[in-house]
Amino acid sequence: TESPDWPAFIYNAKRFVLYNRSAVEQAPLQLYCSALVFVLENSIVRENFEGCIPDWIQLKPKTQAYWNAALQTLEGHTDSVLSVAFSPDGKQVGSGSDDRTLRLWYFCTGAALRTLEGHTDSVLSVAFSPDGKQVGSGSNDRTVRLWNAHIRAALQTLEGHTSWVSSVAFSPDGKQVGSGSRDWTVRLWDAATGAPLQMLDGHTNWVRSVAISPD
Repeated sequence: TESPDWPAFIYNAKRFVLYNRSAVEQAPLQLYCSALVFVLENSIVRENFEGCIPDWIQLKPKTQAYWNAALQTLEGHTDSVLSVAFSPDGKQVGSGSDDRTLRLWYFCTGAALRTLEGHTDSVLSVAFSPDGKQVGSGSNDRTVRLWNAHIRAALQTLEGHTSWVSSVAFSPDGKQVGSGSRDWTVRLWDAATGAPLQMLDGHTNWVRSVAISPD
């Protein structure tokens, strides 16, 4: 028998495990008897091992022919996810949710790294500092929180907004944090101390986005 294209085989096997990670973690032993029935219709894995599908599995699911753009699904939040951000090195993903938590995930595997709790309302915005050491979050509880990205610890709680904080951004040097709010203002903060630096007003409606120029 001709050997399979091993790089393609390994790629398809990896995509399968990542895409079905949640089910694999919950019932790993099921892989031995039922994994093949969920493999892509045109997968090299199915092509080489379709004959190994147990005969007693009579009703087989209809699978897609090719991989789509979705690499994996990260599950853990208990309510709607409102914001997602990648760390500068691309190794972590941060997500903010209506469940009042900020979660950090390992990008390569989708494994949950940390759950950061402290906000008392929905987390609307998530941002990593340029060095990846801090994570900022804005919430309906009217605060901005700064967290250590490597341990489960809150560093600062920035208070001053009088309504929801819908956007958070770090300056390129990581020394300042900007926040936009439903109170129509933008505020600048010292990222090291949490001290308020400046309030920028003039908008006549909700500030939904904030960005700080490179200089």
